[in-house]
Amino acid sequence: MPGRLQDKIAIVTGAARGIGAAIAHRFACEGAGVAALDVAETAPQAAAPDHRPHPNIRSWRCDVTDRRMVEGIVADIAETLGEPDVLVNNAGIVLNGSVEEMAEDDWDRIFAVNVKSVYLLSRSVIPLMRAKGGGSIVNVASESAFIGFPMHHAYCATKAAVVHLGRSMATRYAADRIRVNALCPGTIDTGMYRHFLSQQSDPSAVDRQIRDMHPLGLGTVDDIAWAAVYLASDESKYTTGAPMLVDGGSTAL
Repeated sequence: MPGRLQDKIAIVTGAARGIGAAIAHRFACEGAGVAALDVAETAPQAAAPDHRPHPNIRSWRCDVTDRRMVEGIVADIAETLGEPDVLVNNAGIVLNGSVEEMAEDDWDRIFAVNVKSVYLLSRSVIPLMRAKGGGSIVNVASESAFIGFPMHHAYCATKAAVVHLGRSMATRYAADRIRVNALCPGTIDTGMYRHFLSQQSDPSAVDRQIRDMHPLGLGTVDDIAWAAVYLASDESKYTTGAPMLVDGGSTAL
């Protein structure tokens, strides 16, 4: 039986681990040819049950903040796999601190990775999607686009920017049959989350507090990967400019 993304070509950034690896693996299982981009050399292995890369996945090392590298890799993907039908802008980092505490270099860095990368990948991919007759761009944002976390000022700002950038892009590119949506996870049990906890003075207390903020508890990477499949597939052909909250109910409180 054909998969929900059968014969589509998808680019996924930040794909070596966590949510990105799960999306890349799920797309491949649904029949897509996947270009997995990450600043690390590692292939997206961890999301596979047997910890081996799916044969439908090819990996590229890419600094998504580097325009020339992005343009060269997107051209290479188009030549070797085909013109993309789907782009998942998932690459992102979290840096803690208020506006008083965060260094300017850290502020610039988080905006480069979380927002500029969406701009760079999209500007390279959109002409290819237009020539192909359309496509789907999924920008991975966060519940933080809607909740003002007191120690994540820059992160919250970047994720709100990603949501609104996607809304604006959706209105511009609808005529090209290119849909643009934001996928907004709640707190997901990933290595990034565990690293965040390790930096806290009382990790157990912080973990309990965050879990209590989510009526359904913490999510898994698969929860987000399945939502990404929907937004990438033709099942969501009438959905664009939408923030899709997959947050365990955090924004309902």
